[in-house]
Parts: sequence; C-alpha cells; structure tokens
Amino acid sequence: MGDAVPVGEADVAATAAAAARAFDDDGMFTFVFPDPSARPAKLDRFFRGAVRYGRLAGRALTTPGREGVAIWLPPGSTSMSVGAMARAGMLAFPVTLGPGAFRRFTAYTSWLDGQRRALVPDPHWFLLALGVDPVCQRRGVGTTLMASTLADADRRDLPAYLETTSEGNLAYYARVGFAVVRDAVPDTAGPRTWLMLREPA
Repeated sequence: MGDAVPVGEADVAATAAAAARAFDDDGMFTFVFPDPSARPAKLDRFFRGAVRYGRLAGRALTTPGREGVAIWLPPGSTSMSVGAMARAGMLAFPVTLGPGAFRRFTAYTSWLDGQRRALVPDPHWFLLALGVDPVCQRRGVGTTLMASTLADADRRDLPAYLETTSEGNLAYYARVGFAVVRDAVPDTAGPRTWLMLREPA
C-alpha cells in the first residue's frame, strides 16, 4: 500500500471513483441522491469536484495504488471558498447533480456548517471526506490516509473534526482518537449524523 501521497491531477478520476464506490450507501448521499440507479454517476461527478477542491484549498491524499482518498481542510480555511469551488468545477453542481439533489445537499451541508461552528474551536483540521474503495477496506488504507495530518495536528496542538452518518464508523474513528461530541438529526431534513472531535495527543 505504501504511505499517503498527494493526489495529482492525473489521479483525480481514480480517487473520485474509489470515493464514489465507498459512499454509495452512505446516509448523506442516499439522502441527497435517493435514486440508486443514478447515484453512482452523480457521486462520481461530486467527488471529482470535491477531490479537486481538496487539492486547491487543503490536502487531498491517496495511496500509490489509488485505493481511496482523504480530503482535509486546513486550520483557518475550513469553510468552503467560492473561488476554489469555481476552480474545482463545483459551481456547476446545480446542473451536473440536478436541482433537487443540489437543494438537499445545500440544506444538509448548511446545517452541518452551523453545527461545526458551534462545536469546534478554531483553528482545527477538518476531515471533509475519507473514502476507501470497498474492495480495499479493512487493510489500513483509511488509517494511512489520516496519519500524516493527525500527526501535524498533534505537533501544532490542534484538534481535528469530522462528521459521519454511519454508526459503524464510530469505533473506527475512536481508535485514532476521535470522540462523539454531538449525535443529532437535522431540524429540516437529512440523516442522523455523528459529529466527532479529536483533541491533540
């Protein structure tokens, strides 16, 4: 597997495809893209933009075999930048994802942003997404993709934060130091979500 490496532009398609497969049954994306037949293609479009955003505005890390991707937003830049979104192609999402999906995505992520601002001290590292191809899971890929940024957080005495809609992920993230700080359901619409914070070691 090797150590985590930065995603290059030539890696975007492969890493986005791995993330799309990883998130096919995720609570957030079954809410945003309820049609299972359309979901794989829409997830692929979404993650191409998200991976590019990570490259531009933070860290997008993969492995030499492109088994997955971690997208981290850095301290001081954990809110999405319109300029970076434009360069990543994300401003086309209302068209490429569909207006209904975009409305659901915007409503849910706006709620998430409010939760994070209320719960997490600044500055912090934000794990925007961690996706490992299902055929490569349980082999240490995700841990590898988190390790260097969590080590940076420890060196700089910074917390790290993430959100998950999978209860099965809680024990996994707990093993690297994350703890649930809120378990909530959006007051408008969206899936049950666990908000997790890791204090520096």
